[in-house]
Amino acid sequence: MPVKTFLLIIALGLLISKAIAQNALPDSTAYSEAAKQVIVHYNLVVDDQSEFYNGVEYHLYPPAHSGSAYFQGKQVLSPSIICYNGIWYRNVPVLYERYADVMVSGLRDSLYILRPDKTSDIYLSGHHFIYLDNLTGKNLVAGFYDQLYAGKSEVLVKRNTTVQNTITQQTVEVNYENSEVIYIRKGGAYVQVSSKGSVLEVFKDKSKELKQYLSGSKISYKKDKEQSIVKLAGYYDQLTK
Repeated sequence: MPVKTFLLIIALGLLISKAIAQNALPDSTAYSEAAKQVIVHYNLVVDDQSEFYNGVEYHLYPPAHSGSAYFQGKQVLSPSIICYNGIWYRNVPVLYERYADVMVSGLRDSLYILRPDKTSDIYLSGHHFIYLDNLTGKNLVAGFYDQLYAGKSEVLVKRNTTVQNTITQQTVEVNYENSEVIYIRKGGAYVQVSSKGSVLEVFKDKSKELKQYLSGSKISYKKDKEQSIVKLAGYYDQLTK
């Protein structure tokens, strides 16, 4: 898709979004405590000279044979709320490229990679991404993480994408494959979890109560692993107040 057409679609989307929302603030319950404290200090307009646009220029990938390099398969910028260099902005057009783990914004006919060292928080398509870089001893790689839950405990997801190129007679087929790695922070350590048993092992001091909670709440771990872990972490935090 030509960049001019791409950005025109974005502009129309932003206008529609603004017309619907006007200047109403989003539901604050979806945001972290830190964000709630500064949510009223949004900048309503990001001008052409914003420091957003001093990053590396970005070019969209062509359509793949299967899968997508982009979060939720959306190769379109979406209105987001971001904290950049300690300042909060809203209605910033952003897309997340999972493969290279970069956040991208656009101005006129150009796209730019947001500097990760300055982009601490991004609320995009109902998800809260945070950038972690000081991870020595925490069993995590530096990058953007989808923060599903932040309480006494924390649930993070690293949304990874790999690419496989298949050479046919005269073409190269590009195939993207997604994978999710889920971490629970308990105390100061992050533990990778996958199975229900591994989650209960992290919270083993309350495993009996959590098993009862799972049974009584009819939570289907197989159908929605991420939200099941979020509910278990939240319930564990209630039990250990």
